[in-house]
Amino acid sequence: CTSLELARQKSNPSLQLFFGTVLGKELLKFTERCCNSLIPSEEECGISEPTGPITDLQRRGAWPWYAALSPYPGDEFLVFCGGTLITRRHVLTGAHCLVLPNSLTLKYARLGEYDLNVKNEANYVELGFARYEEAGYDSNRDIAIITLDSDVEFNDFIRAACLSFNYEDEDFVNQHLAVVGYGHTSDGRSSSVPVAAVVPVVDLATCKQKYHNSDRITDSVICAGNGNDACLGDGGSPLNYFDVNTSRFYVVGIVSFGSNTCGLSGIPGGYTRVGAYLGWINDTISNDPV
Repeated sequence: CTSLELARQKSNPSLQLFFGTVLGKELLKFTERCCNSLIPSEEECGISEPTGPITDLQRRGAWPWYAALSPYPGDEFLVFCGGTLITRRHVLTGAHCLVLPNSLTLKYARLGEYDLNVKNEANYVELGFARYEEAGYDSNRDIAIITLDSDVEFNDFIRAACLSFNYEDEDFVNQHLAVVGYGHTSDGRSSSVPVAAVVPVVDLATCKQKYHNSDRITDSVICAGNGNDACLGDGGSPLNYFDVNTSRFYVVGIVSFGSNTCGLSGIPGGYTRVGAYLGWINDTISNDPV
């Protein structure tokens, strides 16, 4: 791809002026979307399982890109974090799930899983981690990409989410997005099936007030939730946007931080805004020796 060869020189000082122009920025967006063959096109990404009603957010196959992450394989599998399948080999998640000290080391991902209480359930695949990359983790850079041991085959229950190339700078304020995971529900227990919650996006000024002017609230964050919220065990899980024009789901956020009381405090949850890291995501996948 000729455009990709030029885009790879974006750090060249002699080309900085060009890549600051509208044409240069559009070229980078084009190559991110079209020249990385590992990233699925919109023809095959973001498609929810077709046999159930789109309004049933809890049905099996509603979130075929959801990856359940665990330290343990097989019968001992327990979900400690979530992630999003974005290629046949790569899972997007929160860096805090992988790098924080004094926590169990996540080593396995399940795709196509539904009810954890049902043993030997058909259609799920369990794979180990080959490696992972994170973007220099701190409280403002909570994003990582896991490379799985092998590729997965897409089907109705395993499929990549679309990346938000069309919404790179979108803040989604006043829109309603869906967060999904196996984390704690209102009874204080982890769910045995993935639960989705629709959460309203809050503007950053309001969010910053809720978090007492914390430096964590930047334009690389989406704040969402008011009653409904992600909770313990949902870290790294996807915040999803459904585009009615393309009939596709896009992963636009990653569960990162929030109140200890989850949705009860009136404090919205904090999500890493995926659009702020699309260049890093593209570069990481392109340079991964899969």
